[in-house]
Amino acid sequence: MSELWKEPINGLRGFARRHVLEIGAGLIAISLVATGRVPLGAAKRSIDADLLLILFALLLTVEILRTSGFLDATVAVCVARFHDTRLLAVALVGLSGFLASLLTNDVTLFVVVPFTIIAGRLADFEVENVVVLEIVATNLMGSLTPLGNPQNLFLFHQSGWTALFFVRTMLPFVIVAAAGVLMATILATPPTKLTVIDVPLPPRNPRMALAGLGCFVLVILEIARVLSGWPAAIAASIVGICFLKRRLFAIDLSIVPLFLFAFVIVEGLRSQQVPALASHLYASSIVLSQILSNVPTAILLAPIAGGRWRELLYGVNAGGCGTIIASLANLLGWRIYIRESNRDPRFFRRLTIYNFVFLIWIGAGAWLLI
Repeated sequence: MSELWKEPINGLRGFARRHVLEIGAGLIAISLVATGRVPLGAAKRSIDADLLLILFALLLTVEILRTSGFLDATVAVCVARFHDTRLLAVALVGLSGFLASLLTNDVTLFVVVPFTIIAGRLADFEVENVVVLEIVATNLMGSLTPLGNPQNLFLFHQSGWTALFFVRTMLPFVIVAAAGVLMATILATPPTKLTVIDVPLPPRNPRMALAGLGCFVLVILEIARVLSGWPAAIAASIVGICFLKRRLFAIDLSIVPLFLFAFVIVEGLRSQQVPALASHLYASSIVLSQILSNVPTAILLAPIAGGRWRELLYGVNAGGCGTIIASLANLLGWRIYIRESNRDPRFFRRLTIYNFVFLIWIGAGAWLLI
């Protein structure tokens, strides 16, 4: 009997470990409604259905585009002409930041990091520093748009800003970040001759790519507040069923229920006054991100932001640097590197050191911009 139950119990434990954040948020949200702290009607009104729909559509859309093979081909085309390690490193890191601003930081890391590691094997190219800087670039430079990371998308909907105003607000932050990333990439990569890179690419599916681009256009139209989230969600579901088939069930959609519970939690916290956090919003968002990660921090502090959305945005995006848990992209990038490489034990230490250096750089730079 014990052997019979061992596998299901281990499966439940694994599920709980992987989704501890979502389970915790769900329990808090349910307790708030059950105790009457948040009336059921208020809980329903607090939920931003458009955000949940567009987040769902975005997760499916980027997986469709990634599976089509054209993202890998785009990276290959962009770096194929480089024959100097320093120039290649700058191109890879810069491309990481650019792609992250369009396709989210996690999808970018799934595409760029394995490509970088393969390039290093084929061309005797030192990749550790480059991969670390790719992770930093996706965190900081990818924050330019609402699509760059989950906390941006959440705060974009909470603020009610237009997409153009959001980009204009984040542009000075990204310029400071990009300057630091560029200097670090140049200093960390010696200029040596690079042999021609011949990286095997996955097969390409033009029909899937076109369908994915169509879904992405619908996502952009929701961000521009031209359409609601329904067309993008329905289109992404249909395209996903047609092209992804069983792979559709492998997509991690856990952030959608996390945000659902977050709206109820935000409603419960809306009337709570936390003077110390509110009066030092920027510093609080950076410090809490080191402990809670920047997505939960954005959710926690949104009710007390009082319209100071730029301060909170700068804080949670700067706070993505630092500890390994400060941003989900840090954890994801580390795991991808471990999976794809030879598990070099120096990588974790190097990632942490670089992250704290950039926390100081962007933390001070963003503070001067506020």
